[in-house]
Amino acid sequence: MITMVIADDEELIRDGLNSIIDWSEFGIEVVGLAEEGRQAYELCMRLKPDIVCTDIRMPIMDGLELSQKLRDAGSTAKIVIISGIQDFHYAKTALSMHAEAYVLKPVKLHELTEVFGQVASKINRERDSETMNTKVHKQLQDSIPALREKLLIQLLSRYYTNENDIHDKIAYYQIPLQQGEFSAIGLLKIDDFEHAIQHYSEENKQLLFFAIHNVVEEILTNTRSGFAFTNTMDNELIVIFNEKSLIDQKYMDLAEEIIRCIRQYVKVSASIGIGSSVSSVLQLSYSYQEAKEALQHTFFTGKESVVTIHDIAHNKVETERHMHLYELEKQLIQQVKLGDADGVARLLNKLFDDIILPNSAQVEQVYYRGAELIFQLARPLHEADESYEAILGKSTIELVQMIQNTKDIGSLRDLMTNIIKDIALYMQNKHNSKSQRVIVRIKQYIDKHYMNNVTIQLLAEEAFLSPTYMCQIFKQETGETIIEFLTKVRIEKAKELLKSPDLKIFVIAEMVGFENATYFTTVFKKITGVLPGKYRESL
Repeated sequence: MITMVIADDEELIRDGLNSIIDWSEFGIEVVGLAEEGRQAYELCMRLKPDIVCTDIRMPIMDGLELSQKLRDAGSTAKIVIISGIQDFHYAKTALSMHAEAYVLKPVKLHELTEVFGQVASKINRERDSETMNTKVHKQLQDSIPALREKLLIQLLSRYYTNENDIHDKIAYYQIPLQQGEFSAIGLLKIDDFEHAIQHYSEENKQLLFFAIHNVVEEILTNTRSGFAFTNTMDNELIVIFNEKSLIDQKYMDLAEEIIRCIRQYVKVSASIGIGSSVSSVLQLSYSYQEAKEALQHTFFTGKESVVTIHDIAHNKVETERHMHLYELEKQLIQQVKLGDADGVARLLNKLFDDIILPNSAQVEQVYYRGAELIFQLARPLHEADESYEAILGKSTIELVQMIQNTKDIGSLRDLMTNIIKDIALYMQNKHNSKSQRVIVRIKQYIDKHYMNNVTIQLLAEEAFLSPTYMCQIFKQETGETIIEFLTKVRIEKAKELLKSPDLKIFVIAEMVGFENATYFTTVFKKITGVLPGKYRESL
């Protein structure tokens, strides 16, 4: 309900305003009547009305002074001035204080109901907008934990490349990572995970992860040593140790304490792998990969272990080699997705020359690297709804067996090159086929709707693509822009219409989608070399 206070020193007018209109029709309730400005001000401060309907001339405090005092006090009430003073100065003053209306006496009933109808509608719109904003803000606040987790997972997967951009996001989500400070990743997993939770329902699994997270977070918070978050996709709990915990390797004691408390309070055993410290948030992905590698070493150390990357004798050269390998494999997979066969061959040669040959002391290691690459490529193929069987007619296992059956490094290099180039060429043909379908769809739409207001955004929605990508592939495939093609179609349609002598040129311009005849004439001459009238004469 919208509340209102009426202020007028004339009792007849004051009571008349209160009773002459059925205020409930506008959703308005009169909550107070005042016979002078000071009384009205006190009512407004106590009742907080949505509307104040006031006369200008009243004893003690007039309507303009009342309006000014309300504004100074922070009141957001809508002010409606009613006065018999036909003076421009008063109207100007009222408007300067953002009064909603200035109504002159004698008041006409229809004019008064129209004014208050508009004021009530405005208040309802503002309330709806405020309600919507509050709802959206609450939805955003409710989703922040999930968005924070998503951001951190993207950070560890090398999704971001610009440190300034990522720190803006980190600040927004209030993630305690400071620019330039050292930090390290600790990766916690339940020992023998599948066996440990085999009898758990999904709800109990989530409760288990929640309990473990609470234990870890409490230890880190109490010692101000970092924070933790859950990667639910991979059943991981990731700890980010801050710079304070890295001093004198305090994070080792913290990791041991975490494992002990999880065993004591959650009744499961867990191990932690820890990567090396890094000074940039963009390098956390390297520490994360190292933590995963360290965690694998619990195969040798047993349950409830804390293993660092340094414990498994990886020196700086080995770490850099690992990063280089990871980057080459990532680039190779990207080139396969793009269908760049030449780029695939170049990267595969680099992978052999820089990584496999210099760092493989045994034949089994070479076979392992080849098989590992085959398994890694299987995932992006699956994401593209493809498979080795569909492209090469062989399963993943058959390809691995082919690798293990090669007799020398040259044969292995050739086999791997042929396999991955064939996949890249297949993806290239698939992209080209898809691009052609998009081009046909765009051309068909333009041919059917050229007479309407065809926009790039509209075409992008029709093709289910982003406007930038759609324009890019259209230009690549046709050699002309979408606007150039649209204009050409319109001019060709105009040529056909010019064969009808009864059609005026300005009518033809509208019929083929031009906003005005002048622009149509300019474009027609630019494309054909002659004006529309001259073209008609030549027919």
